[in-house]
Amino acid sequence: MVKQFAAGSCYSYILASNNQALIIDPHISLVDKYKQYLSKNNLSLKYIVDTHTHADHFSGASILKKQLNVPVLMGEKAISNVADKRIKDGDEIEVGSEKVKVIYTPGHTDDATSLYEEGRVFTGDVLLIGSVGRTDFQNGSPESMFDTLQKLKKLPDDTILCPGHDYKGKHESTIGKEKEENQFFKETNKEAFVSTMRSKVIPKPFNIDNIVRVNQKGEAAQIEMVRPMDAAKILKEDPKAKILDVRSAMEVNQSRIENSVNIPIDMISGKIGDLSESKQNYLVLCHSGNRATMAAEMMMHAGIANVKVLQGGITQWQKEKLPVIKGQGGISLERQVRIIVGSLVLTGIILALLVNWGFIFISAFVGCGLVFAGITDSCMMGMMLMKLPYNKKLYKTGTGGGTCSIS
Repeated sequence: MVKQFAAGSCYSYILASNNQALIIDPHISLVDKYKQYLSKNNLSLKYIVDTHTHADHFSGASILKKQLNVPVLMGEKAISNVADKRIKDGDEIEVGSEKVKVIYTPGHTDDATSLYEEGRVFTGDVLLIGSVGRTDFQNGSPESMFDTLQKLKKLPDDTILCPGHDYKGKHESTIGKEKEENQFFKETNKEAFVSTMRSKVIPKPFNIDNIVRVNQKGEAAQIEMVRPMDAAKILKEDPKAKILDVRSAMEVNQSRIENSVNIPIDMISGKIGDLSESKQNYLVLCHSGNRATMAAEMMMHAGIANVKVLQGGITQWQKEKLPVIKGQGGISLERQVRIIVGSLVLTGIILALLVNWGFIFISAFVGCGLVFAGITDSCMMGMMLMKLPYNKKLYKTGTGGGTCSIS
């Protein structure tokens, strides 16, 4: 039995057999959810595994270890004060009647391991759905990544892929499907693969050095998560309570909570002093909870204790029908592209019908552009729109970070 948990784009898993369980890549914001799931299903947690030292989010391994007195397993090369036992290529982890095989899969980092049980592989940040992990983190290597992918290709095609991340809302894939559709996984020329990987220049995740340090030393502190309804009640009853929105300016311009304070996450470190002096009780908010957790962790390490994270972010707040202020900003790039593309297609058809059939090529040209954008996963129109002063203003403050994916 396998249960997938999501915290934003981060995936973690509980693998269970005969009332024993293994947690893979626990996220700090989901500690209580893991415990609830274990209790509900009468499962005894036997091991915690971090597939590598995460650089984009805080691990919940050290917290679960303390609370449940369960050993943490990590790869031989992991620099970690948390790990109780080191695992290496070919080792087997027994969970109930299941034997989970350890596969050493360096490339994203030099300490990365994957876990394989019959019919399923947990690849951490190495092999992702439609992509692979970037290779510019802790001793990462495109050469090692290529060799690792060749090793993973030997798994049966129907093996279910369970990655540590997905940035497009997909939850699982198969080795066979990735062989067909994943351009990085399909590559058979090592030199070409390495050249492609090295050509990618991607912003690193926000606060990466601090995240890696906290995960290596096991210094993560459990952050109290507050449900939106409870947060709304706190805001009414506590005059010192304040929503701290760490989303980008563009996101806030789309929808925000009344009287909230907006400090994008890439600016938090420079505002720590002001936040501490304000003596407010902060309820930290982002889109779904991942950035808010990072911000809250930073604040707590800086000595600001009166911090909670709004569970599920603005998304959950709106799902629970709580009030937001909408439309104070501009139109998102995606909507702008839809409006322009739709207008061009409609204009081409109308002109072809009323003026000259040759105008139909306007619609055909736009259609070709959409096909090209879908194949290359790029959008020239979106790039052009970003150059408009209107959009530059809206997008000028971002999250300042990247992802673990090379794409």
